[in-house]
Amino acid sequence: MRIGKDMIKQAEAQFLMDCALPPESAGTRQGYLIGKKPGMPEQDFMTDVSYGYLVRECMEKAAAGLDYGIASRARVYQGMDLFFRAVLFCGKGYLLADDAIYDWCCREYQEGGVAPEWFCQFSNLRRLDRQLARFGRRIADTHIYFLPGGKEEAALPPSFEIRWYEKDELADWKEGAAFRHAICGAELMPDMIAAAAVLDGKTVAVAGASEDSPLMWQIGIDVLPAFEGKGLAAGLVTLLKQEILRRGKIPFYGTSESHGVSRNVAVRSGFLPAWAEIYVQKKRKN
Repeated sequence: MRIGKDMIKQAEAQFLMDCALPPESAGTRQGYLIGKKPGMPEQDFMTDVSYGYLVRECMEKAAAGLDYGIASRARVYQGMDLFFRAVLFCGKGYLLADDAIYDWCCREYQEGGVAPEWFCQFSNLRRLDRQLARFGRRIADTHIYFLPGGKEEAALPPSFEIRWYEKDELADWKEGAAFRHAICGAELMPDMIAAAAVLDGKTVAVAGASEDSPLMWQIGIDVLPAFEGKGLAAGLVTLLKQEILRRGKIPFYGTSESHGVSRNVAVRSGFLPAWAEIYVQKKRKN
């Protein structure tokens, strides 16, 4: 089993947009592609949501008039600092760097540095974090992400009813508050659809998807502790993945590298490991 070529091509185009790289960068050899962060004001006293919308607008302006071959825009998350960003996918490193560290990134990664496949080695992350600290930033997190392409091994137990919820229903769905990995309630990445497992009228598990970009929807899953280990997580994620694909979107699943249970859910739901991503935040003043 493998991730389809068309999906890989679309994902590559998305990552070019994410890192302010021109579409003609697609198809280049293995190695690093490094984009410069577009000009944008500092956050100052803006909320994370307000600033996220402003950052998104700046990224959209930078991509105006460029044809990436997909109907999408850069993924911008609440609280994210685009001083630096890294996406490691299919042997390539897609980087976005502020002017202040752009030259350093070119020297460090384009001139014989660590290969993209080994970017998340702690020795490299330590060097990167030290460089970011000079400008009041730090590595906030690293995540691994999955795309469809594997064998689906999970089916929901027949004793559970499945209920579907659309975007307009999710905002007012009171039970959704107990399932915050699935129903995030993030304004910048709106919840679009959810599948819930119900037993005797009670919602016991939910898989939900947020619109991280018009092309790529991220799946999250929550199961009440008393119902863990019954196959609900993988079964719901499988159903939601299939529905998102039917709608012409790319479903993806993210988790921590050390979260073995969550990674297993992804694999049993027909996902394969696809890329890693490094996020940066501004250091908070004490």
